Amino acid sequence: MELKPLTHPVDWEILFAGDWKDGWMHSGIGVLSDGRVVFEASGGGALLFLNPTSRETQRIEVDVAVSHGIAVASDDTIWICDPGAQAPGQVVQIDITGKILRRIEQPIRSSDEAGKWRPTSVALADNGDIWIGDGYGLSLVHVVRANGSIETFDGSATGTKFDCPHGVAIDSRGEEPVLVVADRSNKRIVFFTLAGTFIRSVVAPIMTSPSSIAIRGKSLLITDLLGAILEVDINDGVSALIPTSNIHEREGWPNKLSGTDSVGPDVVGNELNSPHGITVSGQGDVYFTEWYLGGRAVHIS
Repeated sequence: MELKPLTHPVDWEILFAGDWKDGWMHSGIGVLSDGRVVFEASGGGALLFLNPTSRETQRIEVDVAVSHGIAVASDDTIWICDPGAQAPGQVVQIDITGKILRRIEQPIRSSDEAGKWRPTSVALADNGDIWIGDGYGLSLVHVVRANGSIETFDGSATGTKFDCPHGVAIDSRGEEPVLVVADRSNKRIVFFTLAGTFIRSVVAPIMTSPSSIAIRGKSLLITDLLGAILEVDINDGVSALIPTSNIHEREGWPNKLSGTDSVGPDVVGNELNSPHGITVSGQGDVYFTEWYLGGRAVHIS
């Protein structure tokens, strides 16, 4: 299906706004085959399944600390990257009841420190490979091949080692699918073949904190945590779909301060605070989450 380009300005629809007293929302986001949107409940430990038309919401308890990265497979199983709270993280595959079907522990090379496993994003290739960004841990990207073998990349092939490879995605816009990595602290996105060979990097002055990636037609959509959603075209041109308002300069960001305490920020409908996860439905609908106490999930068109 040929998707019409997104226009400027975009229309906002707030699907979910959490109560800051429930705790942090540090969530990825995905779309099931029936159109329901899935993301983390405020405070973690559970997922919300939300019908964007009826607004009916179902809460499912899940044995993870943080549903930081979410990828929905073709069979509607859900892969979650859990960077953990006090304990090391994990990557799990669950069914829509929350039952864990598979768990991936830290892939450890001889030089790696055990227990530093803080995975942040997962991407599923059509050939059965599972790509994992360890953004909060050792700044590595792993691939668990369909045959069970594991390969690890530290970004050295790009000339610069990864520094918080926060998001990974399979970019299917070209003749051959490739891996794209949101290398957040290096302020770039990086492309690799699915064999792991470095292709190119893309940087731009407005790309300050690339975090999560989704594909919509011929564009990559990227959440820039400091308050923007960027669009990268097929020729690597970078533009702001929703530009930053520099709200990250506010004291206490991504929350606000009440005395010395952090409380939920005063967010408005058409201004980004701290965009985090992003996904696109098969019909081209764009959904994203924001990271702060309570958090929110937003639909834009």
